Amino acid sequence: MTEPNGDLTPRERDALAGLPREAPPPARLEEATVSALVTRGLLRRPAPRRGRRPLELGLALAASILLFLGGLAVGRRTGPAAPPAAATQFALLLYEGPEYRHAAAGEQDDRVREYGEWAGLRAERGELVAGEKLREDPDVVIGVNGTVTTAPPAAGETRLAGFFIIRAADRRSALEIAQTCPHVRYGGSIVIREIEPT
Repeated sequence: MTEPNGDLTPRERDALAGLPREAPPPARLEEATVSALVTRGLLRRPAPRRGRRPLELGLALAASILLFLGGLAVGRRTGPAAPPAAATQFALLLYEGPEYRHAAAGEQDDRVREYGEWAGLRAERGELVAGEKLREDPDVVIGVNGTVTTAPPAAGETRLAGFFIIRAADRRSALEIAQTCPHVRYGGSIVIREIEPT
């Protein structure tokens, strides 16, 4: 009997403790359930697997060997493939100066989307490595002898606003990629610097 506060009595707890935690359904119940689901079209039984006959396996193995040997012969005749041109990494440093046209209040999302689409296209082509916009916080400068200064941007000053790291075959290819960046359409300038591996 259950106690008034809803807890189990010690006798009920002992009875429950003696029950198994999990019990698999009887095999015939499982089979009856699966059969009913198959009959109603809610479940399909997997097709029985049939093994390959030795002759089929032998023919498949022989065909694989012939294809492999044929590939070796063609490779020797045509010579090794030319290695792909090594891609070099370049930094595209995005500057905003007095000529840069900042997005109006309602245009900010469109501007972000435009830069994102450009970056997405470059990523699909395997050209984009990374890219970020820099906050418009005051610059922190560590100078000679470790002196630290901060300075808010001066009005009309040209300052670094963001960057992209790209892969390109050479400087000319990097220039072609940079010329498609939306930043230049808004009066920004882009400095292209090759990244020297260290």
